[in-house]
Amino acid sequence: MSLKIALQTLPAVLLLLLVFAILIPACAPHFDTATRTKEYKDKLASTKTQASSSTSLVAFTTFLQKISDKDYVRENTAKVYAKNAYLNDTLVTHTGPDEIMAYFLSTADTMTSYQVTIDDTASSGAEHYVRWTMVFSAPKLNGGKPVESVGMSHIRLNADGKVTMHQDFWDSGTNIYGQIPVLGGVIESIRRRFEK
Repeated sequence: MSLKIALQTLPAVLLLLLVFAILIPACAPHFDTATRTKEYKDKLASTKTQASSSTSLVAFTTFLQKISDKDYVRENTAKVYAKNAYLNDTLVTHTGPDEIMAYFLSTADTMTSYQVTIDDTASSGAEHYVRWTMVFSAPKLNGGKPVESVGMSHIRLNADGKVTMHQDFWDSGTNIYGQIPVLGGVIESIRRRFEK
């Protein structure tokens, strides 16, 4: 094949590769949202609720604000999360302080900056809700520029004041997947169609 023919076909080959890169993941089985909802409700049913002091809630909110500090995470995860603690942050699910610590340490490695502001807390009996604003930067998201998100964490604490259940609610579609090159454009296009 001559160089001229190769150069003429290169755009078509690149376009075909891009189409495959988009279509192959789109053909993958869709995540069963009912499974995720059932998992959360099962955790609610199996986790005993305890009235707890505001000190325990402060320990959790402080932890959220410091998850980019790897030394702090190493020293405090087991102090904040109970032995069989459940964490789902809408992206992943982890159980126990070791898994949770490994996840936060890995997350800290991907960020160049991270800040969480606690906007409000509320408690209803033994249920605790923490509303927060998160601003973070990661080289592979949004061209390394800051991404800002709002969310809420629903937690339960045991008699020792440690987190037994931690379920986050935030828009990971826009704030993570929507910041990935090419995929972000597809998500934005879909979002615009729903606005019409």
